[in-house]
Amino acid sequence: MKGYLSPAVEVRRLARLVGAQAEDLAYFERLEGQAIRDLRDQVAVVMFDADRQLLQRVAAATKLIPVKLGAVIGERAFGPLLCARITGLLDPSRAVEIAQHLSVTFLADLCLHLDPRRASRVIGEMPPATVAAIASELVAGEEYITMGGFVGHLSKAALLAALNAVDDESLLRTAYVIEAKQNIGALVALLPDERLDDIIATASSADLWIEALDVLGHVTERQRGALGDLAAGQDDEVLDSMVRAALRNDLWSEVLPVVRAMSPKSRKRFAALKSIQARPVLATIIGAAAQDSLWAELLVLLPLLPITARRQVATLATAFNRETLERVISAAYEEELWPALIAFATELDKGPRREIAKLIDQSDTDVLQSLLSAVHDTGLEADLVAMIRELPATGQRHLGTRIAAAPTELVDALTAAADEAGLRPFSEALHS
Repeated sequence: MKGYLSPAVEVRRLARLVGAQAEDLAYFERLEGQAIRDLRDQVAVVMFDADRQLLQRVAAATKLIPVKLGAVIGERAFGPLLCARITGLLDPSRAVEIAQHLSVTFLADLCLHLDPRRASRVIGEMPPATVAAIASELVAGEEYITMGGFVGHLSKAALLAALNAVDDESLLRTAYVIEAKQNIGALVALLPDERLDDIIATASSADLWIEALDVLGHVTERQRGALGDLAAGQDDEVLDSMVRAALRNDLWSEVLPVVRAMSPKSRKRFAALKSIQARPVLATIIGAAAQDSLWAELLVLLPLLPITARRQVATLATAFNRETLERVISAAYEEELWPALIAFATELDKGPRREIAKLIDQSDTDVLQSLLSAVHDTGLEADLVAMIRELPATGQRHLGTRIAAAPTELVDALTAAADEAGLRPFSEALHS
């Protein structure tokens, strides 16, 4: 999801800019999110630059009158829309002085019409207490789109003050529509674990997993793992609600990277959930892995599932074609997940197991050496031989010949396993 722009969210931002209802612009949702954002930027240029010379004269005039008088004229005569257009043209310190004499309600209304990118310096100098008061006012009006536009322009102190003024549900809804998603990691870093725990619980109770998982898609890998561990520490009902939401809203492409980033203990806890072991859930997980090439994420999870669930996955995997199995092997190689792949292959039907053995036989030397090293380190020689058993005699001989140059200790271990399994062609080729 990282880098993805939601068309629905971008339409809401466009509607806010032009003073329309999002429903009236819903037809734009057929476009890509980036296209809608580009349109919004063009509209903003027209709206904010059309009367720029006039607005600059008004901004210059504010230097000639007392601050309090400027605030009175702004609130009573100009109104929030005109003041918003002027804000970015004022000297930042002067704008902040005037703002201190405006009512919080008026400042919140002004924010609805302000393009934060054009007033970034002013926003950055706003006192934390004022920012917190404005945030509370915007939350009361459920103006999450507006709030999301200001993250990334606030000072750290002001952002902390705003976070303390916003409840957990509003924070999740705001984070989902943050304009600069690259700032989400910095925002999360400001929150203590106790607050993050509460936010995760809120995602469950308020059914805001779409918003929560979007946040997890824009943080660092370390943060993703830490947040995943916090989620794994919650009651089963919280995790079950995430599974239900993932199934209902097709969110496994967001969930699987979180599971992979968890600690081993947390992954085991997640895999033990009864809700994740249902066949429809497993089917959607495999579908997400196939659609978004999340095979490494799936391989990390598979060995932790109960045997009944793994058998269901093996049954579903009978539909894997050669291209899919190539991607699975590639993931095992790139992420050093050979033991998980071998364990998975031993539970497959003969057809896909034979196809994996063929692909291993046809793999590059680097891939084969990586596999053999992992097999030797983990003592999985017998499991590898069980997979090689599915090859015809010619395939066994060819693969045995390729492996013959491996370290003697490994070759001997594979020979013993092959002799015990009755794979004479493979055993003989290992010593050719």
